[in-house]
Parts: sequence; structure tokens; C-alpha cells
Amino acid sequence: MEASNNSGSADQPSTALPIVLLVDDEPMVLSILKLLLASDQYQIKVAHGPLEAIPIFSEGEIAVCVTDQAMPEMSGVEFLTLIRQQSPMTVCIMMTGTTDLKLAEIVVNQQLAHFFVTKPWDTSIFQNLIIKALGIYNKQKANPQEVASETAQLQVHEHARRAAFSLARAVDARDACTHSHSIRVSAFGLIVGEAMGLNQADLEVIRIGGLLHDLGKIGVPDEVLLKTGALTEKEFRYIKMHPIIGVSITEPIDFPWNITAIVRQHHENHNGSGYPTGIGGDEIVLAARIIHAVDAYEAMAADRVYRKALPLEAIESEFVRCRGTQFDPEVTDVFLELLHNDQFIFNEEAAK
Repeated sequence: MEASNNSGSADQPSTALPIVLLVDDEPMVLSILKLLLASDQYQIKVAHGPLEAIPIFSEGEIAVCVTDQAMPEMSGVEFLTLIRQQSPMTVCIMMTGTTDLKLAEIVVNQQLAHFFVTKPWDTSIFQNLIIKALGIYNKQKANPQEVASETAQLQVHEHARRAAFSLARAVDARDACTHSHSIRVSAFGLIVGEAMGLNQADLEVIRIGGLLHDLGKIGVPDEVLLKTGALTEKEFRYIKMHPIIGVSITEPIDFPWNITAIVRQHHENHNGSGYPTGIGGDEIVLAARIIHAVDAYEAMAADRVYRKALPLEAIESEFVRCRGTQFDPEVTDVFLELLHNDQFIFNEEAAK
């Protein structure tokens, strides 16, 4: 992640300047934009895609966010949906291609962006839009109640689901061997939750929490996350940090679901021997206990670089052995019954 302070005054601290965040997956585009939009009226930060941009919003107020629409991690619409929830004061500008003009209607109707810039852009118009956006930001800061009222009226659930799906897909894409892992965990969690008689609201928490349970792996270095051999003690400490990193990403985002506990607790064991905090039993929320079990199941049932998928008998034996120690007894009993009845059938399209 790269930050740039474009202040022309040596005695004016950069913190006094509003921040304009540029988000694009193409480094060349970011370099050009940073050069063309340089000004002494604001400082520029850049992020190489949405996953790099999201944590920046936790570091301080972002006055203006300029984002591309076509990015591999998630679309601009999905990204702006998250930003609208996480930072409603931020004024957003979307860059679109000439064939994306239909997109303008969608984004305006959902109040996700104030302005559009079509490619190739006119530099002077772009610069003027940034200044206009800063004016809107200052006005909104002076009238926060008006912004809060508008945000409360947004119908964001469906787009937030899509954004969660895109975040999960981006995490899984880092390792070819874990393709669809988070989507599978989410789907399997729903199967267990339904069998336990949970209501629709709780099932939706499991669905989204299952998608985002491993989001913190964004902060784990590739050389650790993708290592095929045994991890050193230091490397495993990196892995054990991913629930905390995940919480730091999801907590500032005003998701319509309370998924933070799942992200934080999905590696906690029933007997208190898990991580990151070592809680156990009923201190672990039921949704996290469910995700913990199906997360382990998916890992055992899938091929990995270092081993083939385990046979059903071996998986069953492992769950019986770990019932009451690693896994919650009630969840384990329901899970094993479902396993016996061949209920863990995965349909990726249906899971979306």
C-alpha cells in the first residue's frame, strides 16, 4: 500500500489535508492518476485493489474514494457497497469504460457514487470533480444527521451479500488448492444450522460468517499461507493471527449481520485449547462452533498439495475422537448424523 502527500506547503502537516484514495488493480493506472491528480488541496493514497483499500478506511477518514469498476477481486459496485456501509461520509467517484454507462443508473439508484468518470478521462474535468467531491464531503461533515438518514434508507442486504461472496472468493483465490473453501464452509454451515433448527436470521449470519471466516488470511504472507511443508513455530504464529486480522477488517464495516464473533472464534476449541483467545464451551457462540466443525470437515474432505482428501471413515473417526475437546458435542452429533445420511452435497451456484 502506498501513500503520497502532495502538500505544497512545508509548514502545513499532511494530517490537516483531506485524503483522496485511488483504487485500481492496475499499477500503471494508479501511477498516472496519482501524477495527474496531484494537488496541494489534498493528499493522495493509493490501493492496488479493494482488498488493499478496505483496511485504509480503518486508519482514518477518507474524504474521496476514486475506484475502477472492473477489478478481479470484486466489482466497483460491490466495493462501493462496502464503503457506503463502512464510511458513509466518503464521497465516491467511479471510473467506467464507455461500454459501462448502463452501470451509472444502477449506482445512482443505490446512492453508491456521486460522480462517474469515463475512460479515457479528461484530466481537467477529473481534477474539478475531485474538488467538487471535497466540497460535498465538507458539507456532509457539517450535516452528519442527513447522511445517517440517507444511509438508513439504503437497501444494501443483497449487495452486501454479493460483496461478502467476492471477498471470500478473493481470499480463496490466493491458493488454488483452497478454491471455493469459504463458499463450501458457508454452505455446509447452513446445512448444520438448519438441522439444528436455527431461525432464518441466525442462518443468514452463518451464511455470511462462513463466507468471511478466513478473511484475515489476507494479512498472512504468501510464503506462510502457501507453504506445502510443516510450519515453523514463528510461521504458525502468523496463521494464528488471522482471526484477529479478520476482525480488524470486518468490524469497521457496518454489515447487516453480526459476523464478528464467527470471524474471531472459528478456531476456538470446546475445551479452551484453541486460538486466538482460548475461550471454550458456551463462551463460543453457536454459529462459530458450527463453522469450526464444518471448516475442519471441508479441509479434511478436500485435496491438498501435501495429501489427498481423507476417506469418509477417517473423517468420521476424527470427529468422534475430537468430540468434546476440539468440537462442541451437540454440533458434532448433528454433524455426524448428517454425514451418515450423505447430506453434505455442494452446489456452488446455489451457494451464491
